Amino acid sequence: MKIRALLASSVVLTGFLTVVVPNTVNAAAKQSVKIFMTGDCADGQMVEGVDEDDCEITVSMTPKNAKRSAVIEVAYDPEDPEWEKLDSGSTKSGRLIFGVSSTDEDDAWMDGVVLYRVRVKKSGANKQIISKEYKIAYTSADAAADDEGLLEDLATEDPEEKAFNEKMDAAKNDNQQKINQQQPNQNSKQNTNGNNPPQNNGGGQPNTGGPTSPPTAAQKSQDFNRACGSIQMSKDTCEKAIAAKTGAEAIAALGADAEKFCKALAQMACKDIMPKIYAAAAPK
Repeated sequence: MKIRALLASSVVLTGFLTVVVPNTVNAAAKQSVKIFMTGDCADGQMVEGVDEDDCEITVSMTPKNAKRSAVIEVAYDPEDPEWEKLDSGSTKSGRLIFGVSSTDEDDAWMDGVVLYRVRVKKSGANKQIISKEYKIAYTSADAAADDEGLLEDLATEDPEEKAFNEKMDAAKNDNQQKINQQQPNQNSKQNTNGNNPPQNNGGGQPNTGGPTSPPTAAQKSQDFNRACGSIQMSKDTCEKAIAAKTGAEAIAALGADAEKFCKALAQMACKDIMPKIYAAAAPK
């Protein structure tokens, strides 16, 4: 049973919390609060070099002129959670977006399970709202390299998962359109994703199709060396990636620059390009 398919089904059913609160001052007016997670983390997994560090938790308010303060909290022990404040902010134009980083204060990819939740504070007659708990399992590239089946599993997308991912992408795009209207949150290492620059730094249209035919070992070596040179990656690191037997092993060899390398190689995420290369490439 695929990991992502199971997690995606759960998130689709429970990923949105909606609370409608009557306003006692004006019985005809109602305040609706929606809290939801988008990005590659929405399926409950974040694998270094496979998933984009684009996780966001959004608080959406109607009517849009209603202003509410909210706090995002984190717990690092899922068995006995002790909630800590991670960041806070207020809605603006009916929207508040919290970025959730996959790296720690030392810029190292996290390992293990972390819980997140959002508290929308009480305001007048409107009661405090606490979201569902969002559980994310972080896996570093080194840990992923020890699980060769993980990358292949993540690269296989069934129709249900595809529909879920399209829904998450649409929500993420909607969030991006709101970022310029977003009231900046307080400075926090964990809350920077909303301001990340675009990933495509080159001109023209990116090639998102990947290799159109299975590459030979020689072709793979040539393409890897070209990509390594374009991002000034060391020859030693590049040779380790070329010598890797699986995509997960290559990602582990590339380390923190894995996603940058895959963009230079084919303008694709590692989760999309690496399985194709290592499933197809063979000496001839």
